[in-house]
Amino acid sequence: MVSTSRLTLRPLTLPELRLHIADSYRLEQALHLRTGPRVVTEPLLSIIRAYTIPRLLDPRYDPLYHTIWVAIDEERQQIVAEAKFKGEPDETGTVEIGYGTYPARQRQGYMTEMVAGLVEWVLQQPDVLRVTADTDVENVASQRVLEKNQFHLFDRFENMLWWEYPG
Repeated sequence: MVSTSRLTLRPLTLPELRLHIADSYRLEQALHLRTGPRVVTEPLLSIIRAYTIPRLLDPRYDPLYHTIWVAIDEERQQIVAEAKFKGEPDETGTVEIGYGTYPARQRQGYMTEMVAGLVEWVLQQPDVLRVTADTDVENVASQRVLEKNQFHLFDRFENMLWWEYPG
């Protein structure tokens, strides 16, 4: 787990991940949290089923780099956002991060805080030298999250922007 000023960032275990994608608030019940605006929608639901769960079942993969991390607002005692690394560090020491918050919790600084906490944590892990992320050219909110966390734009391919930290 990782702590920030308002959040606890928690990697989900395989049983917790299965509760996360269930059509109820069983995850909150299991974690003794209040229900909130958490929703798991496409394409994340398909990614979890097709990639995340199979990798968590395979002992060759480090679950911390393949599971979903949830952000728990300590005051509200609710899950407010989530993020995911897209695998272990590659041969250059690079990991990629993806993230999202629920519509009801947008524009409250949760994503900026969650990304900061996960970047700080992952850069302390062996073999990690750099963190990257991609955003759609029209996703200004996601770009601002990265800019606030000192990511630098390093590439563009069609409608995707590629960012890196430290730059």
